[in-house]
Amino acid sequence: MIDNHVHLDLIKDSISSIVDRAKKAGVTEFIVPGICGFPKRLDELKKYSEIKICWGIYPEYAENESIFERELLNLKNADTEIYAIGECGLDKRFSRIDKQVELFKKQIIVALQMDKPLIIHLVGYYQKAFEVLKEYNSRPAFIIHSWSGSAQMAKEFIKLGGKISLSASILKNPKKLKDILGLIPSDKILFETDSPDQKPDFVYAEQNEPANLPLIIDKILEFERERD
Repeated sequence: MIDNHVHLDLIKDSISSIVDRAKKAGVTEFIVPGICGFPKRLDELKKYSEIKICWGIYPEYAENESIFERELLNLKNADTEIYAIGECGLDKRFSRIDKQVELFKKQIIVALQMDKPLIIHLVGYYQKAFEVLKEYNSRPAFIIHSWSGSAQMAKEFIKLGGKISLSASILKNPKKLKDILGLIPSDKILFETDSPDQKPDFVYAEQNEPANLPLIIDKILEFERERD
């Protein structure tokens, strides 16, 4: 199993302990997004070939253009192999959608220039993000993490070449989840913990972590079994 979106750098424990627990649970790869450039604890993360490091600027920083320029320079000067660009995207909780779109487009261009996929963060603004991606005749492969939109909107993103990743948060809307499982091909659906965030109610540990991924997948697939 692959945890398609996990902030290993923000979990309160050593990377080695987190990875060991995850492997015992059957999770063997980890995609770690950047929020403000590279993830934190980069030197520690780089020790593990099974950890896929990403670089990205979260929409919260859209109004601070100097952050993008600074972190882009760090990316160009780094000797770190990156897996993807992200997480980047749009978020209705933050102001200045015009600046968010501008930052999103900049990272789409970086992904195209580097021939890397995109990891997209969306809270609201689904149609706006769809329109932005549609502007590019040639666009990077992309994953929309922790999908919370409708099944029909997910289908439209998949037509553009994307995949959607489900976290435990989708369990809060059973009807939406059943619609997604019924409409979206299984090879276009991925799974994630988004840990340490989005700790599911059925996990009693202090924090969310990749070892919980099998539990999350099983809960999600219960809806698939019910549908059958």
